[in-house]
Amino acid sequence: MKKITALIISVLAAVCLCVNVNAEGGAVYENKVDFNGLDNGKSFIDYDFGGQWEPTRATQNDGFDGLGDGGSLRFGPFTQLVSTHRLTGKYVFSTDIKVPNNQYFGVFVRTTGESLNGTPYFEHDGTESNGAADNDCIGSTGIYVIPRANKVIVCIKTADGAAPKGIGTDKTVLDISTDVSAAFTPLVFEDDGREIGISVGGELVCTVEMSDVTELDVMSEYKIFRRAALKDADGNEIKTVENCRICADFSTVAYGMRINSANIDNISITEYEREPEVTSAPLAIRRVDIKRQPDKSEYLIGEELDLSDTFIEVTYENGVKRDVAVTADMVTGFDSSTLGAKVLTVSYGGTSAAYSVYVVEQYGQSAATTDTGLVIDTALPEESEVKGDKPSPVLPIVIAAAAVVLCAVLAVAVIKGKGFRKTAGKED
Repeated sequence: MKKITALIISVLAAVCLCVNVNAEGGAVYENKVDFNGLDNGKSFIDYDFGGQWEPTRATQNDGFDGLGDGGSLRFGPFTQLVSTHRLTGKYVFSTDIKVPNNQYFGVFVRTTGESLNGTPYFEHDGTESNGAADNDCIGSTGIYVIPRANKVIVCIKTADGAAPKGIGTDKTVLDISTDVSAAFTPLVFEDDGREIGISVGGELVCTVEMSDVTELDVMSEYKIFRRAALKDADGNEIKTVENCRICADFSTVAYGMRINSANIDNISITEYEREPEVTSAPLAIRRVDIKRQPDKSEYLIGEELDLSDTFIEVTYENGVKRDVAVTADMVTGFDSSTLGAKVLTVSYGGTSAAYSVYVVEQYGQSAATTDTGLVIDTALPEESEVKGDKPSPVLPIVIAAAAVVLCAVLAVAVIKGKGFRKTAGKED
């Protein structure tokens, strides 16, 4: 009975896997390495990775051993293994790891593949010129995980002008339920291009949400995510890291070892079809309002317009609101060559709002109040409001005279009515 149950579970798992692959649009790239049946002690430099991985080592303390399910790769000091394939679609990268507690070994994703400022994946940045003060700052770009017994250190590369090489690392220590130093444990990265889920031993440890893409990184030629929000397994935000150096164009995966040694096995990369970018028409703008005006409301003859800290609030048709800084090309109606009130119109996306300023001979002469006259209702004001005249007394006089006449008419009618009733009584 147990065998039948196990068989059913295996079949269901296979079906689920197929459904998942199809839902992602099908795998476009797969690479698997298991290191089984290799000669113990043989250097992994001599291993045929089929052009899919580029190994580098600086010592002899690396190679294959009999650990794991048929053999594994032992990483020695100053060793790295970098994938030659750039992942541009959604992908899953997994590897089994067995790592002592005192090592400086990192598994990377979202690197650019570059060795910026001479910093490879096994190198450290450090707080001193020789890096000795901070051995676990390895690599130059991307996100990497350092396993430590019942913990993992999630590391995010940053731009750090105070560091010797301009490269820093933000580190977050998270607890895990598996001891990665006791047995081979699966480490899995699931990356959809905007969010990366990191799992250890089959349990989600955290997610990293990446945003704020720039093409202006001073070191890299690729687009870079500058912000990363780290969240726990329940979706609660742990921290937001700014000035990140995470590749936004693609993901290169890699391993790097600074000191000591670690073992890896069963490398697997599956990349799915890249989803086409969805383009849609921009949302229509419902209205714009002046949200903030400069304190300066008076100008002398010949002065230039001051738009410092001037913002409009843009309201879209779906109700979303966004603040937009006002620039000179958005403003019309300003003319400081003549004295008087000037109505400035701020146009954005086919919609506009307005406010008033005054050109004066000397400051303090304008009729401006603290509110410089935001134009919210575009309906024309009453003529009396425009001229500033007092309401005309003619209309009340006419109304009063009409009332007097009406009362007189009613009085006459009542008197006549009484006389008619008296006459009628005599005739009876």
